[in-house]
Amino acid sequence: MKGLNSRFVLLLLVVLVLVLPFAFRGVPSGGSPATAGATAPTDVLVIMTPNLEPVRRKFGKAFSQWYARKFHRTVSIEYLVYGGGEIVKYLQASEVAYKRTGTYNIDMVWGGSDTVFNDVLKGRYLAQVKLDPQVMAAAFPQPDIGGVPLYDPDQTNGPRWFGAALASFGILYNRDVLAYLQLPEPKTWSDLAEPRYLGWVELADPTRSASAKTALTVIVEREMQTAAEEHRSQEEAWSRGMGLIRQIAANARGFTVAANELPGLVSSGDAAAAMSIDFYARAQIEAVGGRRLGYVEPQGATVVTPEPIAIVQGAPHEEVARRFMEFVLGESGQRLWITKAGPGETPEMSLNRLPIMPSVYDNPVNFTAFSNPYRIAGGFNSQPARRAAFGLMDELIALCCIDLLPELRATRRQIAESPQATQLDARLGMFPIDQATSQAGADIRARMLKGKPQDWLALQRQWRRQFKQEYAELRRAAAQAPPGAAR
Repeated sequence: MKGLNSRFVLLLLVVLVLVLPFAFRGVPSGGSPATAGATAPTDVLVIMTPNLEPVRRKFGKAFSQWYARKFHRTVSIEYLVYGGGEIVKYLQASEVAYKRTGTYNIDMVWGGSDTVFNDVLKGRYLAQVKLDPQVMAAAFPQPDIGGVPLYDPDQTNGPRWFGAALASFGILYNRDVLAYLQLPEPKTWSDLAEPRYLGWVELADPTRSASAKTALTVIVEREMQTAAEEHRSQEEAWSRGMGLIRQIAANARGFTVAANELPGLVSSGDAAAAMSIDFYARAQIEAVGGRRLGYVEPQGATVVTPEPIAIVQGAPHEEVARRFMEFVLGESGQRLWITKAGPGETPEMSLNRLPIMPSVYDNPVNFTAFSNPYRIAGGFNSQPARRAAFGLMDELIALCCIDLLPELRATRRQIAESPQATQLDARLGMFPIDQATSQAGADIRARMLKGKPQDWLALQRQWRRQFKQEYAELRRAAAQAPPGAAR
């Protein structure tokens, strides 16, 4: 009898071991009564984004909780982390597969420059979206900020992207390094072209970082608007703006792949200054303190732009994507950008971002430091039509500033040591390729994407040779003293 009882107890233990995991599988950690006791259906969402990990984590957690309450389902978010330029290249490389399968296997793209969304992605890769009218009215009571559209302005086919947050651009600088270099704190973009910054400026590659391209575009646009106000040539303004970028790049220590790497380099003292997105700069200052770091937005020479969110053509989980978009644009989602870290969150989850919904600023509960962009926007701002005509601006910068950075630095150094420094530096500050040629190059690159790379490769070689020859001529001129000059 005793042996029989032992076998019964053993059998009961085996049954419990096998059954208990299934009994508790349907109760998620911290599950609500709506889902406890049964397995909640799981939906999937795939998002391609350059947003940093704190943004991904904060929005992922909040959306999952909102989704469970509203739809009584769980959701699994897969983030694919790519820079703005890399998102474009991914989609371009996937076009053949899309034609065969009808999907890019991506639901959404979220974050980056509105230029990329409006000028590159919209025409080929983004789906038309009709939002809930109440969400649309609350998020976008006005269609633009300082003349810059807050969502896709295409009224014929309907919007294909919507601004999810706002961003501006400025200069992040290290006060200790500037004191060492005996330089004043920068106020304007042209301050970064000062020769004493040689080797102490850090920039991001505009062909890989959409935000870096936007920041550099601001410099050219400011020159063009000033020229328009003074009734000067727009071609001359293009040449001066691109030339100023080249003078700044001549001081570059290097070019990072992503813009989010720049604040750390300035904070560590590896660089004296960098062109930075506002929220990267604010987060770094909050982390290390304002005694060491400073941030300035050049007066009348910066822009406020939307950072978009969009659904990709052929999205495999389109309805879930639409729900995520409406969550991000709703008030609870918008407040995540600017509120301080909550209970159980790490300090970096204070995102220091500017919401796009104007009404959020009327009730600043638990906000991080901010200024209301709708009150300060105005005067100079970016114009999408003007930017669209810039053609291969980013590729030209890469060819003359990144590929030839050692030669560019050597040229600027020899110019600075020359008796003809003023005249020769003015020549370096006038870009040799005009805007029309840049635009024509964009057509040649477009043909590359259709299977004709030889023309684009030949154009790259031609331009690179042109820049190398220009730099060599400037160095020769710098080595020659003008008649009557003392040696």
